[in-house]
Amino acid sequence: MIKTLLLTFFLSFHFFVSAQNSSIEIGGINNGVIEINNHQGAIVKAFEWTFRDGTKVTEIKIEQLSNSYFLVATCTYQTRKRIAAIDLEVAGIKFVLKEDAYFKMCSAVACENCRFFLENNRIVACKCEETGTISNHCHYRSSQAITFFANLQRAIKMEKED
Repeated sequence: MIKTLLLTFFLSFHFFVSAQNSSIEIGGINNGVIEINNHQGAIVKAFEWTFRDGTKVTEIKIEQLSNSYFLVATCTYQTRKRIAAIDLEVAGIKFVLKEDAYFKMCSAVACENCRFFLENNRIVACKCEETGTISNHCHYRSSQAITFFANLQRAIKMEKED
């Protein structure tokens, strides 16, 4: 009986700890202003580690696009602009990154400024701001944010150790 209770306790504890690690608070609303919390340095590192090609982050922010919120990074790669966005969940006045979010990237190929194109509150493509059309001037890629999420957890852990 005691073995069963101990086993149940340890399994429950394991699931509780695992569930706690499936999301990270990114920011919140403070007096009507959307702001990123104190993990800004870790977020920048996580973006740069996720790209793994020398991309440098120049700006990060939480941005509302249509009726959805995204963690958006403006970057440069070999003098070309690149933007990345990750879906955020709203929990009261807090913005939370979940492990099952999506990482969307838009790279300028033959366009000075590429922007995300939304459909039904979701980023589905990129468009060139100069031409106003979706074309091959901007390269769009979408994938699960599992790597970014792991990189962010690692960067936060490194910050705490310093």
